[in-house]
Parts: sequence; structure tokens; C-alpha cells
Amino acid sequence: MIQAKSKIGKRLAVLAAVLVVLGALAAHYLYDPWGFYWKVSDEEAALRMQVVETAQSYLGCNEADGSHEQIIDLYNSHQPLAMNYTVQYTDSWCATFVSAVAIQCGLTDIIPTECGCERQIGLFQEIGCWEEFDGAVPLPGDIIYYDWDEKGLRDCTGWADHVGIVVGTKWPFIKVIEGNKGDSVSYRCLLLNDIHIRGFGQPDYASRAKTEP
Repeated sequence: MIQAKSKIGKRLAVLAAVLVVLGALAAHYLYDPWGFYWKVSDEEAALRMQVVETAQSYLGCNEADGSHEQIIDLYNSHQPLAMNYTVQYTDSWCATFVSAVAIQCGLTDIIPTECGCERQIGLFQEIGCWEEFDGAVPLPGDIIYYDWDEKGLRDCTGWADHVGIVVGTKWPFIKVIEGNKGDSVSYRCLLLNDIHIRGFGQPDYASRAKTEP
């Protein structure tokens, strides 16, 4: 009888420990903020969060009620237009969304404006702010590109067909806000080093933060 009670006690202790771990994990994912994987200066962090919060102000804008048109209009108001092309309300608008956020924040010098994902990647490469490594850990305000056709575990080098703005990380996940996700501005959560990650545009917020008044 004593031995049986001892076994029950051990099992209850293990169960309690498991519940504590599960509770901590639940609190981590439900309540802890999505944020920075490593520390940056307060000035840089503020600039990055300005981009994230501006993007979040458009959450829910969608094609069904035409509320996404304000994003297209903002993009088209910026001169010169990339490729001299005026984006139409019926076009895909994920890169247009990223560009519109950059325009609103006054950061087009570090976030190149484009309405096409591949061309925007090329512009990041030109200014030396492209991260090719799919498994890199991004910071809030970084720009993430996807290739949904990727099927293998190798480095993804295919044609980028979607883009979003990183909200933050919470290992092992990345939270992203995207335009034209299900025809609206919505969140996406995915694993770090997901096979569909094409790479990251990494705007030089640090140098820009130093020049802010």
C-alpha cells in the first residue's frame, strides 16, 4: 500500500511539473509580446516599431469593401512611380502595402518602393540590405519574402511571390503582417527557417536612427 501511494505521488509530481511547463509556454505565446530577438538602440527600436505600428493601423483593410484602396492610393501618390506603373485596385498589392507603409513613415530611402516582390528584392540587393539566408532571425520592421512554390529543404532561391513586414519573433515563430493575405491586411505566423522563406530585406534602421533629430 505504501509503495503504491509512493508511485501515485511521483506521478502527481510529474503531472504537476508538466502542467507548470505547459502553463509557462501558454503564457509565453499568449501574453508575452512579439519582439526583438536581440537588443538594438532605443532609437532604432522606436523607428522599427513605427513601421510595425503603421502597418498594423491598416489591419482589416480588404478588397471586399474597397478599404484597401487607400493603400493603393498612397502608393500611387508617391513619385516617381516604380517602373512608371500606376497600381490598379485589382492588382496584387502585397509589395504595394510594404511600400505604402514606407512612404507613410518617410523611410523610402531605406525601404525601396516597388509593387513587385522580385524587383523590390533587387533594390534591397542594390543598397546592400538583402539577407539571403532563409534561417536568419529577423527583427521587427524587417521585410520578409516568400516563394510558395518551394518544396525542398535547400536554400530557397526561387521567384518571390509574396512579402510582408515582420512584427516580431517568439522562438520558434515569426509573426508577420501582410497586405493581400486573403485579399486583406492580416497577420501570419510561421516557423523560423520555413521552407517558403525566400529571404529578408533588412532596412538600415540603425544608420537612419542616428540622423533623426
